[in-house]
Amino acid sequence: MRTRVALVLVAGVAFSAIALWLVFSSNHDTHPAFGAALNLVVAWSFIASGLVAWTRRPDNRFGVLMTAVGLTWFIGALSESNDSIPYTVGIVLGLVGFAIFVHALLAFPRGYLETRIVYLTVGTAYAIVTVGQVVAALFYDPTPDCRNCPANALQVVDHNGVTTALNAVLSGLGVLVVGATVFVLVRRWRAASTPLRRALAPVLATGAVTMFLLALLLVLELAHPGAANVVSWVTLFAFASVPLAFLAGLVRSRLAREAVGRLVVALGRARAPGEVRDALADALGDPSLEVAYWLPEQREFFDLHGRRLPLPANDGARWATIVEWDGKRVAAILHDHSLLEDPALVEAAGAAAGLALESERRVAALAESEWRNRALLDAIPDLMFRLSRAGEYLEFKGRAEDVAASPETLIGRTIFDTLPADVASLLAGCIERTLESKELQRVEYDLTLDGRRRSFEGRAVVSGPDEVLLIVRDFTERRRQEAELEALHAELRDRLEELGASRQRIVEAGDVERRRLERNLHDGAQQRLVAVSLTLRLAEGKVATDPGVARQLLGTATEELAIALEELRELARGIHPGVLSERGLEPALGTLVARAPLPVEVDVPLDGRLPGPVEAAAYYVISEALTNIAKYAEASAASVRVSRRNGAAVVEVADDGIGGADPNRGTGLRGLADRVEALDGRLEVQSVPGQGTRVRAVIPCGS
Repeated sequence: MRTRVALVLVAGVAFSAIALWLVFSSNHDTHPAFGAALNLVVAWSFIASGLVAWTRRPDNRFGVLMTAVGLTWFIGALSESNDSIPYTVGIVLGLVGFAIFVHALLAFPRGYLETRIVYLTVGTAYAIVTVGQVVAALFYDPTPDCRNCPANALQVVDHNGVTTALNAVLSGLGVLVVGATVFVLVRRWRAASTPLRRALAPVLATGAVTMFLLALLLVLELAHPGAANVVSWVTLFAFASVPLAFLAGLVRSRLAREAVGRLVVALGRARAPGEVRDALADALGDPSLEVAYWLPEQREFFDLHGRRLPLPANDGARWATIVEWDGKRVAAILHDHSLLEDPALVEAAGAAAGLALESERRVAALAESEWRNRALLDAIPDLMFRLSRAGEYLEFKGRAEDVAASPETLIGRTIFDTLPADVASLLAGCIERTLESKELQRVEYDLTLDGRRRSFEGRAVVSGPDEVLLIVRDFTERRRQEAELEALHAELRDRLEELGASRQRIVEAGDVERRRLERNLHDGAQQRLVAVSLTLRLAEGKVATDPGVARQLLGTATEELAIALEELRELARGIHPGVLSERGLEPALGTLVARAPLPVEVDVPLDGRLPGPVEAAAYYVISEALTNIAKYAEASAASVRVSRRNGAAVVEVADDGIGGADPNRGTGLRGLADRVEALDGRLEVQSVPGQGTRVRAVIPCGS
């Protein structure tokens, strides 16, 4: 690919040099500087945008076509030659670039032509600028008003009648090509989805304007040649704006990549099921975006409601991009085909949303299981009644405890005799609607049977003249489960909100700690090391002239270095005590307690070491608790106990101080809770005023 790009650039530079030489050596160009500058801008705008498109999508021919427009544009520069043959080639074939432009415009954005009318339009455009121009050049001089222009090397005879007819035919065909092109562009725009319209907009808008100006130019060349000269310059500017519009679209695409960064922030705020989809749709600019969740047990994709969601075939307007997390398939993003213009953007969004999609995949799995179980239950009716239009029981099947009257006395009676008035009215209305509409009708009602409130769902279908079959299910239990599920969802939302807040606090605490370490290093060890460096330089200067002073300076440097090392050790202990990693929790607590300003009783009846993360969490819980005791508790003694119970480490720190600690006030205890909850543990604080404080953490040790 690099070789091709290099060859195109070399060719472009060579053609530019030849064009400039032809223009400035021409004896028939009245505005050489302006014309040369404008034509170079046109040519290189197409070459540059074409190379960008080509390198981004080598398999897409749009970039090749745009590059070809720029390179063939230099053919027109041959018309500046003072020699007959190059001049004729430039005059006759100088419009080839416009035909390639039509080809590129109709192939955008996929890079290939699609319908018969498009093929016919492009073929006609090529025929006009090649065969048509060559045939016309046989019968007339294209520039009769140019005194210094070379002769037309192709002209056989000067025939005004043939010339007029040929110009009319070629102009008419040109107008048809322009009209067909604009028609295709408008139809493509109207059929496009929102993301595709966003991708098409810059190129199609400037392309359509250029084609309109071309049509106007063709008409004016026949009707009003003087005005055509002005329109030709305007058309040239519009023509040059098309590649610039394409590059502007790429800038918009680059800005869309920044949306992935906003997506990460939005995912951090996502709480309710479905908000991940909304965040992805907003980041990718595709309102039609869907998310399908992979359930490995069923080996199929499902939506958040537990319904199967088949993936598109990836050969039409819809496309599926698979998302993996931790090496496992978790979901698929179903999006508009136009997003494949920048596939890395979709993949980046999927990667950013991987963890959130994995969480929602579990919700989808739960919904699918519930949906499947409900479908099985729905297939088993509890009661079946055959009822007349008047509500008379004609037939009954079911359990006696599920009806409001004795089954033996039910047949022949009506719903108004056996049911409460409100329920009877509901069923009567359902029967009437079923018989009138001839379609299935649904009704829900509640009954008190044997002192218990129960919920029923009935579905009625026509079973004969003026009679219906009512299939009834008891969904009391399902309604209870739905209420419990809603409560679980509410609890899950609360936990997710707390998790999001916890993450934010952890990030903020990390920032505060980093700033503290930076400040301590700068104000402490760093300053001492700078002083040591200066002292050593002074000693170096005194070694030869005053060895005694040099020895004193070296002694001072040694003392300062020892102090700096001790400060660094203190900082290291604050980050993570080495004794904890090397020897375990109990020795580390011994060091911690030795520095405490009050007596602390330690009891660590552990058989072996705890997992590393659990040890660290336990150490910091105890360290923060002892710090709080020293600062606020006004206690005379404290106790620390660490034990292992039921696969979890239980950490307890108690004091005999004034109590009244509030875990929601301040950052210390809240930060401890975040650290413990990050390991799926929990932190409890009991602090009654006047009765001391007890901090208890339970941290799972894992399997």
